[in-house]
Amino acid sequence: MITAIAKNYRIIAKLLALNVPSPSSLFTIRHASSRDVGHVSDILTESFYRNSNRKVNFLLRCFTDWVYPLLRYGIMLDLSSRFGEKTPCYACLVATHPANKSQAIASLEICMRYVPVKSHREFWLGREMQQYPYIFNLAVHPQWRRRGVAKQLLIAAEKTVKQWGFSHLYMHVLEDNQPARQLYDLIGYRFYSQEGSVNYWLLGSPRRFLLQKKLTDLTPPSSSGKAKSDG
Repeated sequence: MITAIAKNYRIIAKLLALNVPSPSSLFTIRHASSRDVGHVSDILTESFYRNSNRKVNFLLRCFTDWVYPLLRYGIMLDLSSRFGEKTPCYACLVATHPANKSQAIASLEICMRYVPVKSHREFWLGREMQQYPYIFNLAVHPQWRRRGVAKQLLIAAEKTVKQWGFSHLYMHVLEDNQPARQLYDLIGYRFYSQEGSVNYWLLGSPRRFLLQKKLTDLTPPSSSGKAKSDG
């Protein structure tokens, strides 16, 4: 009797689990519009200046809080400028929650950036460079972190880059940002090059690692001809 009850309990538990969406599936990823500039500016300012995990001096923290409106305004101007340029290979993706689909809770941007053709430990003058899709300004609002939003944004970025016809995607990560490095490694980003060794040895600043991901199952480039394949 007890065995039968336990068996039925396990069956019911499995059925319930099938109907429970994963945390990341609750979020919607879409291309940002000019209406998102304010929310994205808040996310970037909060993430990079006010709620950074990096330990900072108390006076520096006070100064950052004091100039916060100016920092946010500067970021808003930069975003508005990028949105207005209508660059072919540029995208800003945002994540929203069903509770408020109009408010972005995380974002990232993709642009074209020069990357060394061959992997080396350091960037040196005279090296052959080529433009590739590059992810930057990946940020999640502090209240929505550790819920799979960043991973979902990165996967959506890959789909966008594939539609452009590229087979490689790049991004930077700081050497001491272990949570981010673990996430990027988990979804297939690999070390490609590094920079900042001089500051590392002289000032103790963390080095920046350039990561690369090789994409598969490319989607044919769109009819608008946004980009050429990088071969």
